[in-house]
Amino acid sequence: MKRSERILLGLFALVFLVIVGGGGLSFGLSHYRGIQEETERLSDRLVEMNMAITQGAEWQRRSEWLEAEVPAFASRQEASTRLLEVIQREADKTGLALAGREFMETTKELGPDGLPVEDAAGFFDQATVRVTLTAVKEQAFFTWMHAVQQPGSFLGVTRLLMNPSGKDKTINAEVEVTQFYREGAATKAMNVQPRGGES
Repeated sequence: MKRSERILLGLFALVFLVIVGGGGLSFGLSHYRGIQEETERLSDRLVEMNMAITQGAEWQRRSEWLEAEVPAFASRQEASTRLLEVIQREADKTGLALAGREFMETTKELGPDGLPVEDAAGFFDQATVRVTLTAVKEQAFFTWMHAVQQPGSFLGVTRLLMNPSGKDKTINAEVEVTQFYREGAATKAMNVQPRGGES
């Protein structure tokens, strides 16, 4: 074999090794990066799972607090009546005259069995009263609204429409106040009708 042929063969072998070696190195680095990313994802997932486990007791405590603190009423009618009593009592304290009161109906989605779907309305049941006030003093109105909102009792203003009446610092307002509560389990059980020949 001539010297020039040996040099060409050596160059060819070198180019072949560079191409094959570069491809292998590129494949290896890509595979290594993929393994690193998967390791990081698994590590993050492990941290999330550990956090969820450690916070489980805290969420359980919160759930128990909700069960103990959310007001319970036998029916929406009872909750609406109590809500209206609170609204009227606070209006009397501030000297406001309520021009109109209207119980708002909440529509519940019915399931195939004809009973309300539990999760359709969220965790809480709710009763809402719409109140209309005409030409009331701003300060008295805001004092009343502040007194009506009772977060500890799960009661608050959920809609407010307010316009100036045009007479010295008086306003016209339409306010919806909502009482969030849980309907008693005994009441819900009574709403279930017996089937067939059961009595």
